[in-house]
Amino acid sequence: MVNGIIRVSEHALKRTEEREIDIELIQQVIKDPLEIIDVKFGRKAAYRELNDYYLVVIFEQQKDEIVVVTVLKVDDVRLNRYGFNRI
Repeated sequence: MVNGIIRVSEHALKRTEEREIDIELIQQVIKDPLEIIDVKFGRKAAYRELNDYYLVVIFEQQKDEIVVVTVLKVDDVRLNRYGFNRI
């Protein structure tokens, strides 16, 4: 679990609109992920399973806030390719 105020970047907001992802789902993934892994540039990725896809949230943990960089809808093949092991 990650703590802090959640701020969604402009890029991530565009992706949520394009991919029809509710902001509340992003908050759910960050607050109660199935797994969190380290990714490039000191960022982290978290995911949860939702209906027929996995929602992956890429974020940066800063002092007292979490900045969402982007969000992805993926299948189990892509989820595994990103490095998640708990599927």
